[in-house]
Order: sequence, then C-alpha cells, then structure tokens
Amino acid sequence: MVALPDVDVAIVGGGIGGIYAGWRMLTSRLTGSGLAGWETARGKLKVALFEGSDRIGGRLLSARSPHMPDTTAEVGGMRYVAPAQTLVTGLVECVLKLPYHAQVVDLPGNIAFLRGKLLRTSDLGDTAALPYWFDPGEAAWLAASGAGSPASLIGRVLTSLMPGLMENLNAGTLRQYLEKVEIDGLPLWQHGLWNLLAKGLSADGYAAARATVGYDCLGGNTNALDLTAEYFDFTPGVSYRMVNGGYETVPWELQNRFQAAGGEIQFNQWLAGFKGITLEDGSTGIKLRFRDGTTRTARAIVLAMPRRSIELLDPEGKVLGPENIQFRQDLASVAPIPLFKCFLLYPNCWWQDSKVSSGRSLTDMPIRQCYYWPAGPDGGIIPKRDAPGLVMVYDDLLNVSFWEGLDKRAEVHKAGLPLNLKSPGHHWAKFQPDTAEIADPSDPFAKRLADNWALHPATTQMVNELHRELMQMHGNDSAPRPIDAAYMDWSRDPYGGGVHLWNVNVQSDVMLTRMTQPVEDFPCYICGEAYSTNQTWAEGALQTAEIVLQQRLGLPKGEWQHG
Repeated sequence: MVALPDVDVAIVGGGIGGIYAGWRMLTSRLTGSGLAGWETARGKLKVALFEGSDRIGGRLLSARSPHMPDTTAEVGGMRYVAPAQTLVTGLVECVLKLPYHAQVVDLPGNIAFLRGKLLRTSDLGDTAALPYWFDPGEAAWLAASGAGSPASLIGRVLTSLMPGLMENLNAGTLRQYLEKVEIDGLPLWQHGLWNLLAKGLSADGYAAARATVGYDCLGGNTNALDLTAEYFDFTPGVSYRMVNGGYETVPWELQNRFQAAGGEIQFNQWLAGFKGITLEDGSTGIKLRFRDGTTRTARAIVLAMPRRSIELLDPEGKVLGPENIQFRQDLASVAPIPLFKCFLLYPNCWWQDSKVSSGRSLTDMPIRQCYYWPAGPDGGIIPKRDAPGLVMVYDDLLNVSFWEGLDKRAEVHKAGLPLNLKSPGHHWAKFQPDTAEIADPSDPFAKRLADNWALHPATTQMVNELHRELMQMHGNDSAPRPIDAAYMDWSRDPYGGGVHLWNVNVQSDVMLTRMTQPVEDFPCYICGEAYSTNQTWAEGALQTAEIVLQQRLGLPKGEWQHG
C-alpha cells in the first residue's frame, strides 16, 4: 500500500480566509473537483490548519473589558458593506445567521476639530467656517452642491476625469467601467490616485479633503483604479453592518464547524518554510517545516497569509526560493497600510457634555477618528452620561508611527519577531487600569474576548496622549482619566499592516488570479485580503479563498452564494 502524506491540504494562517477555506473544503461536495481523488485515497479528505498564535481570527479581533463585559470592542476589522459585499453578507446572515446591527458613522452634530478650530460636521459644507483656503471653483462647488464635506472634493475630481463614473457606480458596474478608463493615454491602474487628484485640487483643498474623509490612505498615491473603487466604499449612503457579538464571532463559528467536520487545528505553530517533494504515489507534494523543528507533509498548501507573513518565511523551494524572481515581484505588488486602534474606557461619558454621543468625530491631530462606541450586547445602546463608556481612536498610514513611538513593543515589531515572543521592554510603562472583578465566563467565546482585551494593553504615555488629544478636540479640560485601555498597532509583525492596497502599475484583476497559484502546476495557493480586489475588507479574504476553491481546486459554489 502506498503511504499517504500526513494531510491532504495544509492551510497556514488562521484568519478568516484560512478558516473559511478549510470549512468549505470539508463541507462541500467534492465530486468532480481536484480534491475528489484525495478523498477517495484516504476515505475522507484530511485538512489541517496551522496558526502561529493561540486564536483563530487574524485581523478580526473582538474584545471586552471587565469594566463593560456586555459590550464588544472591535480592535481589528469591525464591519461589512451590505448587501454589496455578497460573500460576507451571505456568510454572516444566511449561513451563520448571526444577529447584526447598522453602524452609525457621520452625524450632523458630531465634531470636526481641524487646524485647532472646533467645528461640527454640519459646518463642513461652509467654506467660510473652514480653516482652509479653497480656490474659487472649489468653494463655489461646495456651496452649490450641498456635498456637506470637503471629502467630496475627491469625488468631484474623479467624476470630472471620468464622466461615466457616477452612472456606473449607481448601476453597480463601477469596477467594469474603471477597468476601461484611460487618462492621458494610460489605463487607470497606471496612475497614482494622488497624482490624479492634483489635476483638480488645490493644496489646501487636498488637505481638507484628506482630513475630512478620515482615512489618510483614501487620498494616497496607490493604484488609482482600486483606490477609486475603495473611496466609494466610504461615501455617504453606504450601509455598514456590524455583528452584534463581535466580528470575531464569524471565524469562531467557522472554527467550530471546521472541527466538527473533522478539521485539525494546530495552534502556536509558526511556519518556517516549505519545499516541494515527490510523494510515494509519484505526485508532487509539500513538506512543511516549522520553527519548533517539526515537519509535516501534504498534497497541497494554502498560504492564508498577508504579504509580510509570507516575506518572513525562509527563501527556499520552488515558490519562495531566490530564483523565483517573478514571485518576489508579485508579492511586492501591494503596499501594507499601517492601522492603529485604541479603545479607552472612561468612568463616565464626559464627551456628551460636548453634545456628541454616537457615530464618529474627526480631527487632523494624530488620533484622526474618534468613535463613541455603543454599549450593550446588541450594539444599540447609547450609554447614559454618568455610565461607563468606550471611545475608539482609529488612524491609518501617516499617523501610526506617532503612536509607535509610545508603544512598549516597538522593538519586537521592528525585529520581525512573532507576537508570542516576550518583549525585551521599552521605556514606556504599561498603563495600569482600575481594578475590576474579572468574571470566569463559562462561555468559551466570552473568555476569548476577555483574553483579547487583556493581551493588548496600552502604555501609560500612549493613554496620556490619547486622553489629551480627545479633551482638546472636544473643548474639555476637566475630563476624568480613562480607567482601562486596549490597543493594537497592525503594522507589527507578522501582519505588516492592517490592510493592503495595490501599487501603481499593477493590473490587479490579472494579479488577483496569478497570486492564487503563484507557480503553475505546483500545489501552493494563496488567499487573503492582501491580493484581492476587495482590499481592506473581510470580503477580500473570502473572494480570494473562493478563487482558490472554485477555479484552482474545482469546488462548487456555496449554496448561499448568488450571481
């Protein structure tokens, strides 16, 4: 009898893309797929997932403080766009049937603290009130259009350069349109977005637009095709939904279903590298080598990993070896975007004295975005003024390095070490929260959320600076100090960034497919948000997972998938 490899499919990476791919493999009809023969040889397909940390979820990281144990904070990904993001919407609402709620974002009475001036969101359409110099055309357009914010100036320039843009956006054919657009004789993907915006935005108009859109990366200079599509995911009228129990509920439920179907999960297993081998039946397989010295063999490997995690693997074998220059170039076709999130828990909701209680406020200070976090298990309660409350601070790209300087783990992150190695220590002391009785929940998921909070402590200096900036933007000089805090800098290894964006001169719809199997006729596949055309979203991870499953391995669509 021919000896079989240890597993049929080895999935490396326990983010939503990896656990979703494993669950689909073990719960789909395999007849006619590339996995059918493997199932026959063993009697049942054997899929193992190897995760370097001690949890499934990756950049979906939900957490609960002992001071507000019924309220879930999203330290990682927090929402999806419904119904436009069909894969994640179907998974959450049709398959897992998880309760969800709409997220409140921009409200007229919320704060816009810009260049030291305290304004309200409702003031952002009044150029006379804004501390920026707009050219006459920009000022007239903002006054006449009722756009409501300088952020819309980005859309103004894009629609002037691409007259059919709004028509196709409304028709749901935006991407197909953008793929055909040429500007100055070049396709859109050969332009940087900032370069295009400079054609129609004054310097201060650009500064105002970038400040009020809230995300520095949305005004950046990555691939104009993909970033244009991304920009319209963050415009007024888009419907965001959040999972009541936390976005991490999604990979948690998938983990339970994967294991119930016979899937194996190995935690705290950091892949060092892999090579192709010849299996006993003469086919090409994979030998995986882990940092603890153990090895496993498989018929195929799925790298459910972002760019930086793959870069940290040893340069060996047909895919990662130094002779494969094309793969190294393809791997670098996306830019990791730093993201920072911190939740501050206060003994009371002092910001309500400034007449704000939900949604987000904006500033050009390093905190950039401030969300007044809803309370309760269904995410639908505005806390009373004298009740404990959470504020989320959220920034990207340009300001993350500001907080990194106050990050006690900065040295570990720069050294490229995995997160489960202890820090040699930084000169900033860990923030000491007020004591609270920590429940020992019988629900293992509730324990996971409590652990997630405890494992992501902020530093005293970081909390002090966050608190100072929050008071300044709210015009308050006597707010109580935070009693608890948790944060994450997603630029740390092994993530390298919270999200990814395609570089200029990369044709993402072509690269999307190529990266899912980087070497033809070699059983190594890649999935994840990084190399998708739904970057920055969980939808992108599911999109590339489905390309691997359907186009590469021949699995059928899930019954809940439409279109």
